[in-house]
Amino acid sequence: MTPADAPPAAGASGQRTRALPDPFVGPDGRRVAMPADWPERARAWRTVVADVAYGGLPPAPRDLEVETLGESRVRAIRGAPWLTNHRVTAAVGASSVALVVRVLRPDAEVPVPAVLYGDGGWWNLTHAVARRVVDQGVALVWFDRTELAADVAGPPQAGSEPRGGLFGAVPAASFGAIAAWAWGFHRAVDLVRGLPEIDAERLAVTGFSRGGKAALLAGATDERIALVHDHASGAGGAATFRHVGAGSETLAALVERFPTWFGPQLPGFAGREEALPFDQHCLLAAIAPRPLLLTYAAADRWSNPEGMVQAAWAAGEVYRFLGHGDALAFHVRPGDHAHTEQDWATLLAFLAWRWQGGAPLEGLGRHPFGPLDPAFAWRAPARTGG
Repeated sequence: MTPADAPPAAGASGQRTRALPDPFVGPDGRRVAMPADWPERARAWRTVVADVAYGGLPPAPRDLEVETLGESRVRAIRGAPWLTNHRVTAAVGASSVALVVRVLRPDAEVPVPAVLYGDGGWWNLTHAVARRVVDQGVALVWFDRTELAADVAGPPQAGSEPRGGLFGAVPAASFGAIAAWAWGFHRAVDLVRGLPEIDAERLAVTGFSRGGKAALLAGATDERIALVHDHASGAGGAATFRHVGAGSETLAALVERFPTWFGPQLPGFAGREEALPFDQHCLLAAIAPRPLLLTYAAADRWSNPEGMVQAAWAAGEVYRFLGHGDALAFHVRPGDHAHTEQDWATLLAFLAWRWQGGAPLEGLGRHPFGPLDPAFAWRAPARTGG
C-alpha cells in the first residue's frame, strides 16, 4: 500500500474546522474537474504556501557564474569516483552571493542521475553513504545551506546580522531561512544542469529535519527537480499544522524557537491553525505528479509522524487523480530523530524503482500508529479528461 491509496473513511474530525482543506478547490470556489487543470492549481498553491509560510522566495539571480575549484579521484571509495568542487556565484539583490557545491560522481560513460543534498554543514554524510550512492550509478551533490542563511534558534540579535549572506544581499527581504535554503537548492540545480556528466532530467533533492523542509520547498517550487525526498521534516515540512500527535512540535513552539526560518505571516496563525488557507498537504500536492518520498521514524515524536501520514493521505488524492498514485510514498522505520544509512538506502531503493528499473519497495504506506483519522472527508474528483 502507498499513501496515494484511499485512506480509511474520515472520522468526526473530518467534519470539524480542523479538517484539512480541499486542494482541488481554488480561491474562486471552483473545484478542479480534469487532470489538465491541475498545473494551474498547483502553481496557485505554490504561491500561497510559499508566501504565507515562508515569506516568499528570494529573487532569481540576475546572473550566475560557475568556477571549478578542483577535481580529483576519491580512491578511498570503491570505483574511485570523481570529486569536483565548484563555486557558484549568483548576482542577486544589491550584490552577489557565493555557494560552494561538491559533486561526487561515478566514473561512468553516460550521464548519471544526481541526488542534491543541502545539509553539508551537518556531519551526516559518511563514506558508507557516499559508497552506496555512487555504487548505484548516481552522483551525490552537496552544499552547506548555512552559507546562505545561518541555522540558529531565536530572533536576530540587535545590531548584528546572524542570518547570513543572502539576507545581506537582499536586506529588505521578507523571506525566511527555509526559503533561502530552498533557493540554494535551485542554484545547485543551475550548476548540475550544465555538467555533461549529469542527467539533467533525473535530479532528486533530499534533506533531513529542517533540511527536509528546505528540500520540500525547493522541490515544490522548481519543476526541474524530478524527484523529492524529505526525511523527518515535521512542522513546516511534510507534517500537518492542524493535526499534531502527542509530544510533537506545534506551530506555536516552532515559530517561537525558530522565528527566522519563516515569513512574517505564519506566526499569526499559531493557535488558530484552522484559519490557515492551506496545510502542508497542499505543498506536497504541488509536487504532483513528480515522485515524492517521505521517510520518518516511529519514535521521533517531535517530527509529528502521524501528521505526516495524514498529509500524505491527503496529497495522495491528488496523485491518484493525476493517474500517478504510486509516485507518492511514505516509509516509517523504527527509531528516533536521525539521518541514518537505512534512510539513504530507502531513498536509493525508491530512486531505483522510479528511474532505474528496480523493484517496488516493501513496507511503503504502513504506519504503526493504530487507527488514524485521515482528517478530511473530501475525495479526488472523478476523472473527466486526460
